[in-house]
Amino acid sequence: MSQYSKEEIDKGIKRIYDVVLGTKNITARYIVILALASLWLDAYDFASLTFAVKSLENTFSNVPSILISLAISAVQLGAIIGAVTGGWLNDRIGRRNMFILNMILFTAMAILGGLSTNVYELTIFRGLLGFALGADTATGFAYIFEYLEKKQRLFWSNLWQLQWYIMYEVTIAFILLPFFFTTHSLTAPLLWRVMMIVGGVLAFVILLLRSKIPESVLWLAYQGKLASAKRILKQTYGIDLADVPDVDLQLRAPARGLKSAFSIFRKDKWRELVYSFNGNFEQGFIFYTFGFYIPYILLALKLVGPLASIEASAFLYAGGVLGGYLTAWLTPRIGTKSQYVMGAVGEGISVGLIALTYIFNLPLIYFVVFSFLFYFFHVIGPASQGMTSINAFFGAKERGTAAGWGYFWVKLAAFIGLLIGILGVSYSPVTLTLGLAIYGVLTGIIGWLIGYDTRTYKLADMEELEEKATTT
Repeated sequence: MSQYSKEEIDKGIKRIYDVVLGTKNITARYIVILALASLWLDAYDFASLTFAVKSLENTFSNVPSILISLAISAVQLGAIIGAVTGGWLNDRIGRRNMFILNMILFTAMAILGGLSTNVYELTIFRGLLGFALGADTATGFAYIFEYLEKKQRLFWSNLWQLQWYIMYEVTIAFILLPFFFTTHSLTAPLLWRVMMIVGGVLAFVILLLRSKIPESVLWLAYQGKLASAKRILKQTYGIDLADVPDVDLQLRAPARGLKSAFSIFRKDKWRELVYSFNGNFEQGFIFYTFGFYIPYILLALKLVGPLASIEASAFLYAGGVLGGYLTAWLTPRIGTKSQYVMGAVGEGISVGLIALTYIFNLPLIYFVVFSFLFYFFHVIGPASQGMTSINAFFGAKERGTAAGWGYFWVKLAAFIGLLIGILGVSYSPVTLTLGLAIYGVLTGIIGWLIGYDTRTYKLADMEELEEKATTT
């Protein structure tokens, strides 16, 4: 520290921030895919278990259905814990370290899950797999917000739903259809085992690719590790900051102590938190209470056969692909708040129209069209904007923690939705869909009243640098 004054150090940190937040990164697409790879795995697991419920029931035929449901939803329960814990840890030990640890755990648990000899083993392995999934998603969002230029980060983070739905379509095309045409069944006990083990193989490939990802430059610079940040900037951007001190210090220590896991809950952030968290909860709840069970509805009500249910699901999720691309295109044009409101209201209206198909016993085509619209508006609305917003509201000091809490609400809603959704679909589909429709519209109204457009929101990263630093 004796080589440089405090002013020189502070100026150097700000210089690094300015470069990262003001320089478009040419490797954005590659980094975003790897950083948010957990979402590919989440979509893969979703598609796998959506179609493999009967396969699982046939394997453990003497097990109560509640335990089968618990084994399936254990991923969501693990992700609830993993999102908060992993989000805090990636502020404490770094984004890159968490990327590696998460994929090691996911790989092992997916393969062990596929080899489970009873439903209890499967539940435990899927719970740990979910922990890795939740922790990794929080880490991924924090990373891309610190790797990309301030405009790029909003565009690319809003593409996460597109990645999710593309992976769903890929799973159907390259895993489910080949299995069906080979075995002529979606109920064979082998199906869920194959799906689990293939997921582990995919995670291992992601692990190998991630081994070359550098640490977050902003996370390093915030702490005062200027030499390390400069080296990564040189490698990834080709920029040599000769005017920045070549020294690694510990000026600030992010996520110091367990209390810091709750540091984001402050009075001055209440609007940001309510806006983001309600959007995240709504999108997870409405999706896993209803969207998850659409293939089940088609099969259980004998509306279509197994092959037709796959084809119908592929068509419906094309609405998510379309919405996923459109939401990123709309971001620089109408902003994130407008999409949040428009998507939530459109989502609510779509589910309300589905309720009418039950009430008036309308032909299947109406159910399909309204479901397509549901997925389309779902993606444009809080499903995309909630996680994008929460990451924009905080800087490198606690962005991982904030992302973890943001995803916590998504997965808590998913866990609750999975447990009660089957009851609503089976016993009172009209009540279920009408209730979800009201919730969707109310979420849009709340977003309109208290929400922020992240394009114009104050840059939390730069504000954070004004905090007092303690040199060690």
